[in-house]
Amino acid sequence: MYSFSTYLKSIRFGVFLITFSWILSPTLSAQEAGNKQLDEVKVTGFAPEKYMAGLKVQKVDSATLARFQFQTMADFLAFQSPISLKSYGPGQLTTLSFRGTSANHTALLWNGINVNAPTVGQTDYSTVPLLGFDEMAIQYGSAASCVGTDAIGGSILLGSAPRWKQKGFNATVGGQYNTLDNFNGQAGIRFVEKLKNNFQLSGKTLLYGSQYNNHYNQTSRTDSEGRTYPVEPSETVQKGLVQDLFLRNKNGNQLSLNIWLTDSKLTIQPDVVAFREITQTKAYRFLGGYQLKNTTFKAGFIRDIIDYGTGDFSNPSHSETDRYIVRAEHEFSWKKADSFWQTNLRIGGEFVHYAARVDGYGDMTINEDREDVFALLRQQFSPKLFASVNLRQAFSSKYKAPFTPSFGLEYLALSKPATQVKFTGNIARSYRLPTLNERYWKVLGNPDIRPESGFNKEIGTEIKQLFSENLNATLGVNAYHNLIDDWTYWNPDKNYRVENLQQVLTKGLEVTLALKYLKENKMAGITGTYAYTNASQQKVYDAYAADIIGKQLIYVPVHTLSGNAYAGKVTGL
Repeated sequence: MYSFSTYLKSIRFGVFLITFSWILSPTLSAQEAGNKQLDEVKVTGFAPEKYMAGLKVQKVDSATLARFQFQTMADFLAFQSPISLKSYGPGQLTTLSFRGTSANHTALLWNGINVNAPTVGQTDYSTVPLLGFDEMAIQYGSAASCVGTDAIGGSILLGSAPRWKQKGFNATVGGQYNTLDNFNGQAGIRFVEKLKNNFQLSGKTLLYGSQYNNHYNQTSRTDSEGRTYPVEPSETVQKGLVQDLFLRNKNGNQLSLNIWLTDSKLTIQPDVVAFREITQTKAYRFLGGYQLKNTTFKAGFIRDIIDYGTGDFSNPSHSETDRYIVRAEHEFSWKKADSFWQTNLRIGGEFVHYAARVDGYGDMTINEDREDVFALLRQQFSPKLFASVNLRQAFSSKYKAPFTPSFGLEYLALSKPATQVKFTGNIARSYRLPTLNERYWKVLGNPDIRPESGFNKEIGTEIKQLFSENLNATLGVNAYHNLIDDWTYWNPDKNYRVENLQQVLTKGLEVTLALKYLKENKMAGITGTYAYTNASQQKVYDAYAADIIGKQLIYVPVHTLSGNAYAGKVTGL
C-alpha cells in the first residue's frame, strides 16, 4: 500500500509506447481521409450528444475503435482519457471516476438506457467489450439534464447502429495472450440483407470470452514503506454476447432489437478450498425499439445478478434485481429558409420499475418506481454559434429528486481552411438517486438517505490545426468547478452506516493533445492527456469529518498524465 501523502503528491505516468495495429475499418470520416481543409462544425452523434453544448465530449471515431477492438473498455480508457481508473487486478473489478468524483457518479448509457447496477450504482468496465459497440463518446462533467441520474462526474455513451451501406457479410475473429497465462478471444459477424417490399435487415452478433489465470512470477509485493504483503492468487472467467438487429422499410421507419449478456466469475485463492472466495456477476439486457420518423419508443428488461460465496460455492449469498423500462421521445425541428437559424426540441419521458430480491435486504422483494421527464432544446444561431437549454425532473416513489436544468454555449471564434478555434461554456445542475444498497441494506442502509445534488461550471477551448494534407493536430483545454451536496458516505464512525455526510468540491484542469498522420492506407499518431484534480470536503457534518476539511479526497490523484503512440494500416473490406 502507498501512504496517502505519497499517493496524492505523485504523478501517475502511464505511457503506452507503440501500438502496431492492423486495422480493418470499412469507413473513415472525410477529415481522417485527408481533406484539404477542416470541416465546419456539424451536429453529429446519437441521442443526447447533440444537446450537450458547452460540455467536453470526446467522440471516439471508427478508426480508434478499430485499433482497440480486441480490448476491454477499461484497457481503452486507461490510455485514451484522463479518467481515473481503480482496478483490483487483471479480470477483477475495474471502476472509473471523472474529475475527482466517485465511481457512483459515472453513468453508463447503452443505447440511451442507464445500465449501472442498481444495487451498487456502478459498472465493472473490465466486462465491457469495445468491439460490441458501433458508437462511443466520453462525456465529461455534469450532464444529468441529458443523461439522468449518476452523471455528476461524467458519462460513457455506447450505441449500436446499423450499417445500411455495407454490402454482404463481414466476419471478425481475434484474441490476445500474455505471459501471465491470461487470454481472451472474440468472434463476430455483421450483415446487411435486402428483403422483399423494399425492407432491409442489418445485424451484428459478437461472442466474447476471457480467462485470467494471473500466474505471477512473484508471490509478494513491497510498498513504499518497506512492508511486504502476499499476492493473493486469483482467476477470472468472463463470457458474453452482443446481438443487434435492425429492420427498416422504404420510408425509413425502423424496428430494433438489442441484446447484451455478460457473465463474470472471479475466484480468490482458487487452489485452497478453505480460503476460497467466489463472486459471480451476470447481466441480462434486452431492449426493443421502434422509430417512426421523429418519434422513438423503447421498452426493455434488465436483470442483474450477484452471487457471493466461499469454499465450494454451494450456498452463495444471492442478489437479483429486475428492471422494466419504458421510454418515449419525440423531436421537433424548425429551420428558417435561406438561413442558418435552426431549432431542435426533444421531449420525452422514461419509466423504470425495480424489483429487487437481495439477501442483504431481508426476505421480502423490494419494489420501487422511478420516472423522468425532460425537454432538450438546441438553438443554432449561425454556423459559428449555438446553444442548448435542457430541463429534467426525476420522480421516485420513495423520495423527492432535485430539478436539474443546464445551459451551454459553443462559439467558433476562428474558422479558416487550416485553423479552427472554438470556445465552450456550460453550467448545469446534477443529481444522483440513492442506490438500492444505500436505502435497503439491513442495519447499514438508510431509508432516509437523500439524493445527491451538484452544480457544475466549466469553460473550454479547442484548437484544430491542419499542417498539411496528411497531418493535423488538436489541442483541447477545459477548466471546471463542481460542488456536490449530500455526498453519501459509509461512515466508519457509525459502524459504516451510510449517511449524507459530505459537501465536496472538485475543481481542476484538463489538457488533451492529438497529432494524426494519414496517407493513403497508412496511419500514425500520438495522443497525450494531462489532468490536474483538486477534490476536497468543504463542510463538517459530524466530528469524524473535522480533520479532513480542505484535504484531497482519498484515492484521488492530483496529477494524471498518460500518452499513446500508434502506427498501423487501414484497409477497406
